[in-house]
Amino acid sequence: MQVSVEATCATDEPFLVSRDAFLRLFDQHDFHCRDRKKVEPAYSEEWFTGVSGEIRGFLLPAVQFIAGKTQFISGRHRTAVLLPYLTELPIAFATINPVPEEFRLRLQLQPLVWGAIIEIPGLPMARFA
Repeated sequence: MQVSVEATCATDEPFLVSRDAFLRLFDQHDFHCRDRKKVEPAYSEEWFTGVSGEIRGFLLPAVQFIAGKTQFISGRHRTAVLLPYLTELPIAFATINPVPEEFRLRLQLQPLVWGAIIEIPGLPMARFA
């Protein structure tokens, strides 16, 4: 499913990060702090902008770098849904706390441009409680 890269905050910076780097270098305790027993392979309509049937905007999960580690602002569930399917995860970094250059290099971030078209799995929409 093709989507355009969209932000919840205009000052965020979009990137692709490898699944391996995500699992090794992102704070997994923070990622799993709202862990669910089972993540349904489905999207929430709230994660998208635009009209169904057209290329829609996908609101990227947002992360900040604080106190030497990553911290999700929003999008843990989106990331958990995408993780089994993608080798490169689309993530936005908040610029309120800039990511240190050394950490960027370790993550091997691939910059994205807002509005760029990316491919995500063609999963169904669901209503989440």
